Amino acid sequence: MDATYIDTDTLTVAQTAEALGVSERTVWRYLKSGRLSGRTVGPVGAQRTLVPADEVTALGRRRGTCPDTEALQSRLEDTAAELARVRAERDALARRVAGLQQALARPARPGVIERTATGLAGALARLRAVRSTA
Repeated sequence: MDATYIDTDTLTVAQTAEALGVSERTVWRYLKSGRLSGRTVGPVGAQRTLVPADEVTALGRRRGTCPDTEALQSRLEDTAAELARVRAERDALARRVAGLQQALARPARPGVIERTATGLAGALARLRAVRSTA
């Protein structure tokens, strides 16, 4: 880029985009809408559009110093932390549900009462068999 077209009071579209944290396409939209003013300099084929640095600074301040910006940023961070906590809780619950589903899917083993009742029924049947033969 030819330094004769650029001074310290102006920025190129690329520099403006970087300073504002937006794309060059957005800078072109700002220029077209009048949100920023710019001038095109240089011969055809080597033209550059220059934006006054003070306008870029003013627009940057307007975009970044909204009274609610800090409050909204803080709220966004709090919401993100809450979302992370809820997702972790959801994942823990999902693991617990999966474990319970596996436990329910296993074949049921007879419990102590069932085994004792079966044993007593068998003993009673043998006792009756002994009595009937006697």
